[in-house]
Amino acid sequence: MGGTMKLSSISDDFFELVKFDKELMDNTNRRPYLIILRLKYSGIRQDFAVPFRSNIDSNTPKDQYFSLPPRKTTQKHHVHGLHYLKMFPIKSEYLRKFNVENNPYYATLLGIINKNLKTIVKDAQKYLDDYQNGRKQRYCTNIDGIYLAMNQILEVKDVAPAKENNNG
Repeated sequence: MGGTMKLSSISDDFFELVKFDKELMDNTNRRPYLIILRLKYSGIRQDFAVPFRSNIDSNTPKDQYFSLPPRKTTQKHHVHGLHYLKMFPIKSEYLRKFNVENNPYYATLLGIINKNLKTIVKDAQKYLDDYQNGRKQRYCTNIDGIYLAMNQILEVKDVAPAKENNNG
């Protein structure tokens, strides 16, 4: 299966597809996401993107995010971290390389994430389970809507004449 996570950014195509969801974090400067592979959702394993947020309000319940060292853009009384409320399902064709090489800050973050991956995966899965069981938080992303939009568009693409085949 490979690793259970990676850092990535997300294509503009994806954000165009799901622009109905006003709770998605904007894609300015190709925001980095932690891609957690194979969380369980709707009875199947699905990849999810969890955004890094530099300004999570410090009153946010601790089970809604995983805290990371502050960024230079993190304001006073705010937390930098992985924000589960803003996570969404993703497919590999929407992932774009996020360059972390020669960036000591991201090297540090990846070290912390790797060390705490079990906790992050467990917390993200718990958030998804709660979401599916109707315990949806205010300001959360529309996981069901994104999931449906992403999967319907793929069915349409499968039928459309192939312009190019990147899948080898």
